[in-house]
Amino acid sequence: MPQPGFFNLYASANPPLKAGDYTLQGTQEVAGGPTAPYAGHVRVTSPRFRMPPDQILSTFPPANAEGSFDSRLPQVVLRRRTLPWERMADPAHPTTPWLALVVIAEGEGTLSGDTPVHDCITSGVQLAGVNDTASGVYLSVTQTVVNAVFPALDDLPLLAHVREVDLNDTELALGDDDGFLAVVLANRLPQFDRKTCGPIRYMACLINLEGQLSALPQPAPPILTFNAATFVQDVRLQAANLSLSPDHFVMGKGTAGSAAGVGAATFVAPASGGPQQRPGVLAASWSTRQTQVENVAVSASAPEAGRLVRDAMAEGFRLPLEMIFVEPVYRFPVLAHWTFTSTGAASFRTLMQGLDVGLLGTLPADPQPPPKPACAPPDQGVAPPPPAQPRPAPELTETGHVGLPHLTRRGDPLRAWYRGPFTLHITTRTQPDEDGKLELAHTSDQLRRVVPDGREDLSLAAAFEIGRLLALSQPSVVAALMRWRQEEFGAERARQLAAVAAGALTAVKPALQGRIQDLGHLIGKQLTLAAAAAPQKVFAPNRPLADPGRPLQYLTGDLDDLIAAGFGIKLDTVRAAKSALGVAAALSKIAVPQTTATFDANAAAHLTAGLSATVERIASIAIKATPPAGVALAVVPDALDALLTAASTGKETKS
Repeated sequence: MPQPGFFNLYASANPPLKAGDYTLQGTQEVAGGPTAPYAGHVRVTSPRFRMPPDQILSTFPPANAEGSFDSRLPQVVLRRRTLPWERMADPAHPTTPWLALVVIAEGEGTLSGDTPVHDCITSGVQLAGVNDTASGVYLSVTQTVVNAVFPALDDLPLLAHVREVDLNDTELALGDDDGFLAVVLANRLPQFDRKTCGPIRYMACLINLEGQLSALPQPAPPILTFNAATFVQDVRLQAANLSLSPDHFVMGKGTAGSAAGVGAATFVAPASGGPQQRPGVLAASWSTRQTQVENVAVSASAPEAGRLVRDAMAEGFRLPLEMIFVEPVYRFPVLAHWTFTSTGAASFRTLMQGLDVGLLGTLPADPQPPPKPACAPPDQGVAPPPPAQPRPAPELTETGHVGLPHLTRRGDPLRAWYRGPFTLHITTRTQPDEDGKLELAHTSDQLRRVVPDGREDLSLAAAFEIGRLLALSQPSVVAALMRWRQEEFGAERARQLAAVAAGALTAVKPALQGRIQDLGHLIGKQLTLAAAAAPQKVFAPNRPLADPGRPLQYLTGDLDDLIAAGFGIKLDTVRAAKSALGVAAALSKIAVPQTTATFDANAAAHLTAGLSATVERIASIAIKATPPAGVALAVVPDALDALLTAASTGKETKS
């Protein structure tokens, strides 16, 4: 699920089964033999000639809207994510969308009325399968219009995609139930008539391309510049001159006048810049039709409102193309359609480019401005300001003030008073306070004064700004200010941090007496006090002074037996002495068995060397230093040395 304000895009959502009839076959074998085969019939349905209203979530531009739509491609949002891929437009292209959104201008095509579905397809095209409705409407266009404004076969996969939005984002979810939407885009940017500055009325049609992919234009070569043609074909004048009678219409004839046998003669090249028509005809018809659609929408009954509004929007797109053109004319089923009008009104970009704020100044005019259409709005904010009006008579006062135009920060033009420093008039000096100090101003706004007539006196404020700018024009002053700012900023930051820390140190706060000590010192004292109050949380629980030894499993027998075994004394002797003297006195009176040991000179020397090395190592570790190379530590003979010496001489000793 995407986050609010974001959405995920997917190239397509091809369903496992396209719309059509399928047969499910199954067999089963049991102990008695195979059973009769099973054949189940399944029908996968999908719209073909008429789109259910609940499947359309939104359209752009909105139906019957008017405005500047030349910067975004029209689109329709569908509820079911698989809808553009539920049918197969051509067996050779199973993953190509069968829906396309085309945009035609008024006069370029015809939208039929309610027609049987077998007449909604170009002659010679047959659609297999079951239809979803008995009647529908179709769009009739010539080969010229198809080649100019219809998408190519390679463009269809790029003009349909799936969008996953957050359901909590109501603007994007549009009432969907799972957050997955199908979007079908058009490939034509609506334009307004840049020659006559008139509006252009367009119709967006969601058409069915089944069986007619071959009629689509070939991919056009890439171009570096875009020149939008207002019209590809405008046959309204020929249709108005067309004379038809019922008999002629039935016989398939009846073209009269210059309109007879017209092929692509009404094609208007992009370089012409617009249609050939009577001035004012388009604007008048557009405004009238927009009003008619609105009137129908509010006056029709609820059951008939949808049909009547669609029929009113189709007004102006009812032209007998088959009677006028000899070039191929194609019919495409239309599942949904709506009209809108591109007026060429200023977009956000043009409004911002034409924004004129005198407070921000004006830019010089471009010596070679790019060509613009005649109906483009006049430039604002990019040309020199208009010439100044004749200067009025100066507005003076007895105090030397002069009235000048003043533009506030909000952009309001006002009149204010100003008096320069060299005015020959006695002024009242600001007197120092009780401490002998003058009032200090930090900004120019502190020196703005409102005089009795309601205007502002900006003399001192202007002097403050002039002095500040003169000071800042000196590099040495700027450098000194920057150094002072860095030092004071750091000091103030340390003071603020220390104040916050001191506020939390309730234990030492009385000792501070309002003085802010070093921040590190304060934090250190706070940590020490906290550690002393709860040492187990800081230093972990205290260990005992001595760790208990391992339990002696062999001390579980009789005490007399343990003493006799431990000291090598006979058990009877221990018991006799214990009964007479006690254990401690008996042990002191009992003679310990003696043994003799003889060490030869080699064993004594080896033992002496090992002992000396061990003593040196322990001493080095104790003093955390090692003796210099070649210098031996002095060894003082002790009782153990004497014992080793005696053993090396072969003398006997008691142990």
